[in-house]
Amino acid sequence: MQIKQLSLTNFRNYKEAQIPFYEGIHILHGANGAGKTSILEAIHYLALTKSFRAGNDKYLIHDNESFLRVAGVFKNQQGREFTTAIAYSRKEGKQLSVNQQKASPFSEYIGEVPLVLLHPADLNLSQGGPVQRRRFLDVLLSQSSKLYLHNLIQYNRSLRQRNLLLQADHSDARLVSSWEENLVNFGVQIIQKRQEAVQILSKQVKQFYQRISRSDDKAKILYRSNVADADGANLAEKYRTLFKQKYSRERDVRSTIVGPHRDDLLLLINGRPVKSHASQGEHKSLVIALKLAEYHFLKEQQQQPPILLFDDLFGELDAGRIRQMLRGLSQIGQVFVTTTSRTFFDKVRQIDAPTYYYQVDDGRISRAA
Repeated sequence: MQIKQLSLTNFRNYKEAQIPFYEGIHILHGANGAGKTSILEAIHYLALTKSFRAGNDKYLIHDNESFLRVAGVFKNQQGREFTTAIAYSRKEGKQLSVNQQKASPFSEYIGEVPLVLLHPADLNLSQGGPVQRRRFLDVLLSQSSKLYLHNLIQYNRSLRQRNLLLQADHSDARLVSSWEENLVNFGVQIIQKRQEAVQILSKQVKQFYQRISRSDDKAKILYRSNVADADGANLAEKYRTLFKQKYSRERDVRSTIVGPHRDDLLLLINGRPVKSHASQGEHKSLVIALKLAEYHFLKEQQQQPPILLFDDLFGELDAGRIRQMLRGLSQIGQVFVTTTSRTFFDKVRQIDAPTYYYQVDDGRISRAA
């Protein structure tokens, strides 16, 4: 997948910009706060219809303007070009269009532009809470499977309804249980898809970790479900049984405690939990291995290399880890790198690919020689 041109109107600190891109590596360099990450954010916005920094679209609007618009011309592996645009206004909300045709629901579009992002917050994947690791799986699988995204949306809708009933002062057990079959049906499919993906990812993580860490240590990831046993047999029946067993507790805490929204990824090195036993260097190496596994998983599922976004990692990672990370990207597609140092990337990169430099300065971007 390749983005050929990005157009911005009232997005972050960009009043107006049109930026051509090419196949290969793009180095966006400039001072902190100049607007480098905003370019990556705009590409992410077009791919996943969401920012990776702001929880609300209104925070993306430039100064006191009333609207924003982001558009991109994309070219897929088969050579087909298409244009995606997202417009958001404070009054009318957000609209997505593909080739000037309104796209709704947004979920039908997700996956058309496969993308992998690695930025400083991702380095907490191995140290943070389960929410971040579940989000990692959900973003990956939503891009690779429209059915998974459909099941996830339906599951979350049913979960919200059941939680609302549990939060009522006098909850009706029959009404609460009426949502359980929906949760079982969609939840089982979510769990099974996550389990399948984690088995594939774990094999790749093991290989990449040894390469990045330059050691024989064995990294592994496991999907830890509060519903499924290790063998995964009779999953739906176990799910229904747990609802009966946990109902009293759920009524006390006024929340559903059974299901994939409470699951986690267990990250291990030599059989020991990374969260409690790993050094900072091991944490970073494992996260990089996990993101490389994400890249290759998505590439295989989509039959084309995802767009890669590397945001401000040179201040977080040493040259050795960056070099090994880049070596893991065989047959690399289109890459975007933000950095305050124009020359640092040249010192560590191991990829023979065209490289383009862009100077970013206070909401202005220009191609540099």
